[in-house]
Amino acid sequence: MSNKSVLEQAASYFKNHHPGMTPEAVVCFLILLDLKNPSVGDIAKAVRMNEPVVYQHLSLLTSGGAGLVHLVNAGDGRNMVQLTDIGQMAKSHIQTALA
Repeated sequence: MSNKSVLEQAASYFKNHHPGMTPEAVVCFLILLDLKNPSVGDIAKAVRMNEPVVYQHLSLLTSGGAGLVHLVNAGDGRNMVQLTDIGQMAKSHIQTALA
């Protein structure tokens, strides 16, 4: 599966289910799917943005926005990013479309 295919499927999903989502938030979501138990910092490193900017984009994916992720304080200064049930469905939808 090519990067182009992944981006096309993700764009289609977000266009249909969460119109108006920023491309940066979609990229952060895709990176989240590729990492195991990532923190905001892990995603920031992967997308080469600083943590406050990534946190802002991820906020669009939380319960105040699309409801796809939870941001959980790890107690050590890190905020962990976890998929919600809706986020798991989005992940499955995107992956199924690529199979």
